[in-house]
Amino acid sequence: MVETPGDELSLRDVLEILKRQKALILTLPLVFGVAALIYGFFLAEPRYASTATVNVAPVQVQAQLEQRIQIQGQNVVTFEGLRALAFSEEVTREVWEALRKEGRLPTRWQDQGNTPGLERMVKDFRIKNESPRQPTVPQGQVPPVVASLTVEAPTPEVAARAANLWAEAVTRRVNEIPLARLRANLEALEEQLAPAERAYREAQARWEAFQRASTLAQDRAELDAKTGERVSLDQELSGLERDLAALGGRIKALQAEASRQAKLVPIGTSPEQLAILNKRLEEAKRALQAETERARQAYAQAAQALERFKQRERLAEWQGERDRLAGRLAEVGVRLAQIATERASREARLKEVEAALAQEPKVLEVLKEVVADPTVAAAVARGDLSALAGLRLRTQEVNPAYQPLLAQAVSLRSEIAALQAEEAGLREEQNRIATRLETLRAQIAAQEREKEALTLEYNTKKAAYETFRARYDQIANLSGTDLAFDNPNPEYQRLRSGLIDAQAEEARLLARKAALEARLAQVEARIQTLRERVAKAQVEQDQVNQALELAKNAYLALTQKKTDLQIELASSQNSLAQVIAPAYPVYEKVAPKRGLIFALAVALGLMLGVMGAFVAEALRPREPSAQV
Repeated sequence: MVETPGDELSLRDVLEILKRQKALILTLPLVFGVAALIYGFFLAEPRYASTATVNVAPVQVQAQLEQRIQIQGQNVVTFEGLRALAFSEEVTREVWEALRKEGRLPTRWQDQGNTPGLERMVKDFRIKNESPRQPTVPQGQVPPVVASLTVEAPTPEVAARAANLWAEAVTRRVNEIPLARLRANLEALEEQLAPAERAYREAQARWEAFQRASTLAQDRAELDAKTGERVSLDQELSGLERDLAALGGRIKALQAEASRQAKLVPIGTSPEQLAILNKRLEEAKRALQAETERARQAYAQAAQALERFKQRERLAEWQGERDRLAGRLAEVGVRLAQIATERASREARLKEVEAALAQEPKVLEVLKEVVADPTVAAAVARGDLSALAGLRLRTQEVNPAYQPLLAQAVSLRSEIAALQAEEAGLREEQNRIATRLETLRAQIAAQEREKEALTLEYNTKKAAYETFRARYDQIANLSGTDLAFDNPNPEYQRLRSGLIDAQAEEARLLARKAALEARLAQVEARIQTLRERVAKAQVEQDQVNQALELAKNAYLALTQKKTDLQIELASSQNSLAQVIAPAYPVYEKVAPKRGLIFALAVALGLMLGVMGAFVAEALRPREPSAQV
């Protein structure tokens, strides 16, 4: 059969071609198969896979600070988040560094040229979602996240170790997720706690300074006493007014009856009786004048005593000094509270710096090449330095991290010492001010009592003198002729004597009334002053107490929140993510797959052989056509 250019190949023609080129077709698969066997058994690097399984349990979230708000179920991280966390550079580099330190880092995973070994290592890491798939999930429950972490390595031991390191790093990062939130909240709370504590200490210092400087308790006690005294004076004055009213009625009755009796007997007084009356009148004048003079002298002495007191009175000066010292005492208390807070802060910082300083050596031992030292190099510049090549000397250098820490520690110690000195000075000033305030309060109270007693005595003596003076003025111009109306009527004489006694009693009662009214006016004035002082001090006390209560409640609330967060942080230490199935160095060989490689090589060789057969057939010289 002769083919022509226009003819198509039939199946018989194809089989003929394959038959003619069978040597080529069989040779290539055989060569590729032998090469695959040689590669699979002698050249290919064995690969082993090891798997660790990680379980992330759902967390039951409950707000510790507001117990009414509760969230039952919540996943810490989803599988996608777990995958991103597992392949993060932080986690993978931790695994790579751990293997490098242990000396188990394979050559394939080591740095080579410009290609980091970490990138090649990550290519051998696999993660798969193994979470249970439930058709229905009970309300309030969330299924856990389960993932398998697979690592391929040249040896099963390295694969298992890398898988376990990878799983441990992942679980550790997952477990830190809720703790990071709590720590952030705790740090934010710590920032709020220091100002709240400082405000509470300052409010407490102001309250203590107010309690030391205030006379509210003494003023209240004195106000109660003065109020009781005013009630007693009112009662006594009311009784005295009733007695005066009754006595006034009696005097009017006596005067009326004496006038009626005087008309019954004709007036005719003998000279002897007139002389007796004049004598008695003069005696009465002298007696009343003596009493008036004694009242005047007593009044003058009381006025002089009050004037002398006013000259040496220092109430305004002492009260001003008391108010000034009370203000300074409050300022000292506030500053002491600030010093306590600043000192605690600096002491805490000093402990941190000292701890860091204890870990840093003062000097560092380093190795230096001799030729690197310019001094040595200059000394041996004329000679052959080749003998010194590679020669190293151990020397010491100052640790660059030590000096800043030491400077911080020294600065903090000096600041703490300055605060301690300032605190000692303020404590001494506080004690000195408190002692002076006690002295001033005693002096002010004593001088106020003295002023009150002198004023009362002055008003009493003044009222008595004015009463006697008024009576004396009434009878000072009387004479015997003014008493000529007297008659020998016994009843008239009796009435006249009773009238005189009643008028004397009225004068005594009027003097007593004037003294009581003066004392009552003084008590009223003192009560008004005390009420103003008590009201002002009460307002200040309420403000100080309110400020202290608010600052205390705010500080205690923050402290309680801090305690709750610390309790929640301690209770959250339980592992939410854990390795439920660690990797073991089992001999699960995943590469090379010799059978697959051999089959692929033979198939490739057969395909290339067939193609080569057709190409060889096409290149074979054609036979000349037969002539019929």
